[in-house]
Amino acid sequence: MNILLLILDGLADRPQQALGGKTPLAAARTPNMDRLAELGTNGLLIPLAPGIPLESEFSHFLLFGYPSEQFPGRAAFEAIGRGFDIPRDNVVLLASFATTTLVEGKVRRETILWEDQRPQDEEDCEQLCAAIADHENQGVGFKLESCGRCEAILTLSGNPSRFISDVDPFYNGAFVARALPLAEDVNQENAERTATALNQYLHWVRRCLTAHPINVRRQQQGLPPINFLLTKWAGVRPQVPPFREQNGLRAASVEHYPLYVGIARVCGMTSVSTPQQLDIGADLREKLRAADELFRQGYEFVHVHSKAPDVAGHRKDPIGKQHALEAIDSALGPLVQWIEHDPDLLIVVTGDHATPSSGSLIHSGEAVPLLIAGGPNGLVDDVREFHERAAIHGGLGRVTGADLMPLLLNLTDRIRLHGVRHQRQSRLYWSGATEVFTIWGDE
Repeated sequence: MNILLLILDGLADRPQQALGGKTPLAAARTPNMDRLAELGTNGLLIPLAPGIPLESEFSHFLLFGYPSEQFPGRAAFEAIGRGFDIPRDNVVLLASFATTTLVEGKVRRETILWEDQRPQDEEDCEQLCAAIADHENQGVGFKLESCGRCEAILTLSGNPSRFISDVDPFYNGAFVARALPLAEDVNQENAERTATALNQYLHWVRRCLTAHPINVRRQQQGLPPINFLLTKWAGVRPQVPPFREQNGLRAASVEHYPLYVGIARVCGMTSVSTPQQLDIGADLREKLRAADELFRQGYEFVHVHSKAPDVAGHRKDPIGKQHALEAIDSALGPLVQWIEHDPDLLIVVTGDHATPSSGSLIHSGEAVPLLIAGGPNGLVDDVREFHERAAIHGGLGRVTGADLMPLLLNLTDRIRLHGVRHQRQSRLYWSGATEVFTIWGDE
């Protein structure tokens, strides 16, 4: 039995005044998602713990069946998704070019350049990146490589610590943070050295960028200066087992965003990128066609991702998020047909976190609607609609991100009986004997 996991990024939300007190999902007209809910069993997904908001990469990592202690840091996924290699014992950071101002000596973020999307910015960032590409202090080497969209990968060498805090304050108008050593590092001296080196590098970066001829020219043109690097999400070379070894399934992922390409590559999944389309429904229809083809090629687990709800949520546009969800639903007719005609397909629809379309939070800690439909083993509950309030009454109840893969392996008759062990490593799935007993000598 095959599994299709459709992740609608930032799906869940809060009641919105602009929608009469409904969430965008509850306000949206979604006949296909409602039909899938009616055909399956429903519940609420709590990615980690009640009230704790997660970022997409950590939520996906848990949903794919990996333990949190193996998480390599988001910048690792970002780098690998953009085609960068991470040398062993190095640390990578995602760095965003930004416009900052000084307020009594403190650096304040005004905007990050990729938000403005001016063609001139991209070219200028490429040249500025070359000007600050190499640096060393405190025994830590810094190598900056552009990855497009006014962003770059910053690689730290010289036995750095990964346990350093984010510099990016994540909000325009907020003061930039100093890099700090994190308490989790048992080698606090090395974490302190790394954080100090990064702060000194960024101090040097601001001076170099402020005086650069490109920024002199931008000032003459009335353009904002590009005068800082905002770093975040320290990561290291991943050491995780492939998805097939972890979960016993041949797996693929359909998405073009570098973060999700990186997650797929790190997890040993085949990554398929379809051409990005501005039309939300058309974009998802193309991804579902790719998923169908992957199943025909023998893949047993296919992850499909849509970023559209998250984008609207970050714009703080509840009506726009409602419309995005309606556009997504318009592409899901084939899923209903697949469920009704293919007894060997399990369809899962959920989100990775809540992205509230009002208020100040980036992500919030609300539970996310979850439906599982198809196959002969799942119970059908009484839920007839797919949204946050309806999911409360579903047969799945509340499950965590770490619960999802065991649920799916159980529903597809792949789960290992607890207490039976044939493998060196403990795995969730039933594999039988990996080393068969043989007779030696004469009998």
